[in-house]
Amino acid sequence: MNKPLYIISAIIVIGLWGLGSVYGTADKSTELKLKLDEISVLQQTLTAKIQLASEKKVQLQQKTEALKKEIIDQRDELQIDNYQRAVLNPRIDYNLKLIQLLHGYISRLDDKIIYFQIGQDTLNFFYRQAQDDLLMIKALNDLEIDKLIAQINEVLNEYVPETGKPLFNVNDVPLKDTEQIWNEISRVTE
Repeated sequence: MNKPLYIISAIIVIGLWGLGSVYGTADKSTELKLKLDEISVLQQTLTAKIQLASEKKVQLQQKTEALKKEIIDQRDELQIDNYQRAVLNPRIDYNLKLIQLLHGYISRLDDKIIYFQIGQDTLNFFYRQAQDDLLMIKALNDLEIDKLIAQINEVLNEYVPETGKPLFNVNDVPLKDTEQIWNEISRVTE
């Protein structure tokens, strides 16, 4: 191969490699921007879910307090001094069982709120990292960006399906013993 042709070939190869690098950078930049948009949408959805769960928790806590007051009123009116006599009263027994169920619901709502908050924190971390990577995209190699995108996808794949589900499964609610609830109510009011 003669020398001028070799130099021209080398320049073309370098130029094409540079174009591929620019194209790859632009492609990764677009992909990161799309991930930032996906993160933003999921963060808004998680915020709404946390808000909903928090509102439901407050409502359930208020209902629990109203039921406790009813139990105390019945206890004082009928001079009930122990659990065995308390559950013989249908109203007290029913209220204790409702409180038992409400405690379980509140527990599951707490779990879901924590879960969604962890998701938000994780997404915030990746959002900031993606923003930083966008600023430095020319200096980063594709493997680093691919790794970040894979991590973001992992979090998105975990939390996006959860946002479409109910806040908790009523069949999987932990139930506190009604005698324990009675004892807690009695201790507080003595």
